[in-house]
This record gives sequence, C-alpha cells and structure tokens, in this order.
Amino acid sequence: MKKTLLLLILCLASVAMTAWSQNLMLGQEEPENKIEVLGYFCKNDTMTYRQRHSKCIVQENDTTLSETVSESYVEEFMIVVTDSTGEGYKMKYIPQSFTFDTTALDTGTPTSQMTINAIAMRQLMQSVVCDFTTDEKGLLKSIINWREISDQLKKGVKATCDNLYATIPDLDTTMLRQQLEAILLLHFSTEEGVRNSYMDLKDLFGLYGSTFDIGDKEVETEDYGYSQLISAGVFDNGDYAILKVLAPDQIVDSQKTANSNGAEVIVKDFYYSSFFKNGWLKEYYYEEAIKMGLVRSFEDRSLECTSHNWDIVLDDESSENEGK
Repeated sequence: MKKTLLLLILCLASVAMTAWSQNLMLGQEEPENKIEVLGYFCKNDTMTYRQRHSKCIVQENDTTLSETVSESYVEEFMIVVTDSTGEGYKMKYIPQSFTFDTTALDTGTPTSQMTINAIAMRQLMQSVVCDFTTDEKGLLKSIINWREISDQLKKGVKATCDNLYATIPDLDTTMLRQQLEAILLLHFSTEEGVRNSYMDLKDLFGLYGSTFDIGDKEVETEDYGYSQLISAGVFDNGDYAILKVLAPDQIVDSQKTANSNGAEVIVKDFYYSSFFKNGWLKEYYYEEAIKMGLVRSFEDRSLECTSHNWDIVLDDESSENEGK
C-alpha cells in the first residue's frame, strides 16, 4: 500500500511539474528561473494546521509479512505572528487538539510500550504555548520559552520511566533505569533538545532562505552522501512547490550500507512542500521507508493548512485581506 501510494504521488508530481512549466510560459512573459523560499509574514497573521503522523514496523517472514508495531496520531495547532522586525519574526505555537490511535498497537511488546510513552511525552507539550523566533527570511531560529517547556517535559520523565519499567519485563537488565532517566533529562535540558521535539516547526520553517532552480535538477547532498532529484515550480496564482526525492539511478547502489549485524540497509526518502505566494506553508508531506534485513519500517508526516487569516504584501502590491 505504501509503495503504491508513493508511486501515485510521484506520477502526480511528474504531471504537476509539466503543468508548472506550462503555467510559467502562459502566466509570465519573462519567467524567473529560480524560486527563493521567503516568508512575507505580518504581525497578527494566524495560521491553523493539521498534522498527521503514522509509523509502522513490519517483520518479513519468508513469503509473509506481519505488522508488529503501528502508531498514528493527529494534531492540530495554530501559529500566530506576534511581532515583525527587521531581524525576523516572533511567533506563538498554540496547541489545539491531539488524538492518538492505539488500536493497532500490541501493548505487550517493549517497542509498542516505548511508542506509547513517547506519545505521552508529546501529549505533555499540548499544555504549553511555545514562543519562538525566525530570521528575516522565515527560518526557525530559537525557542524563547524553552526552559518552561523543558520543565514540563521533565515532569513526565519520571512517570514515563515508572510505566516503562513496570510493563516491560527485565528491561532493567538491558538498561538501568537511572541511565535512561538521565538520558531523557539531559535531552530536554537544552534549547536544541526542546527544539528537536517540535518536528512540525522544523517541517514548517525548515526551507526558508533556500533557493531552488525551476524545473528538475539532480543535486549532490553532502549531508546524506547521495544525489537527490529536486523539482520546483510556480502556479498561475503565485503559489509554488518543492519536490525532493532520491535520484532514480541512486536508489539501488548509493543507499545500501551495512549495520553492525551485517544486514543490508536501504533508505528511501520523499519530501513535498507547497507554499502560498506570501510564503506561508500550504502543504507538507514526508515519507521515509527503511529496509534492514527482514525488517521494514515506514514513517510519514503530513501538514495541511486548514485555515488562515493574513495581510498579503508582495513587492509593490497593495495590502489585501484574504481568509479561508
């Protein structure tokens, strides 16, 4: 099902890229050949998003597959711009709702129990409004009240450890409770650790300041050690989108590594981001598929704008109110 979904998205993306090229030719006399992701945000801009996250681990046994772990949650939140300066923007991340589906989890397995506890830590963040800043282009810079969020998360560490060691037999023989508790507390003791807990903020504000060539281009990525195929295009109404996938001829060879057990590891990634013409994220989709020996894992995250209220100011255009 996952493979079929990815192939469908790639086919649709190919069609979309062709349409973008046609739109550029029809919509502009002298089309630009690059897209720079910039946030033309204004004070009091308000965006509401719905995030969906799912992950499953599948064990392959000869000719059969058995799903061992599966998780899914839906989260809704609001982003509000509280200040706009020459150095960047101040914003608030305001949680709205959180729903976790546990029906597919076998709560008797250690991995499932750890998943439930990880989600419990995520739920703790729902009671705290996150104040953060971006630079002038919109790239995420800092979490202002990270200490407050850190204190909230640390409150859940003891309860999480209590639950883990009470429900997973012999866990103390593989990792002492004091060691795990110390690791968790250390993770949430820095701004970076707290910022890494807000993956949705990274998805929302991770591309700002980046520039992409319109059309298809194969790019060498030093961070990953393999090529990526990046496609970018602009629609008639000024909205634009970025698509990032593994270069087709690199999937077989460059993505194979060996783990400590000697099992072959193959990783495939897919990213899609679309933006309104003023730079606010409209949609985001990420999928990662990992095959390590007989074990496969699939993870996907999606973000969609469900409502917005802003003033659009682009170049010399006059301001206009636009809502949904």
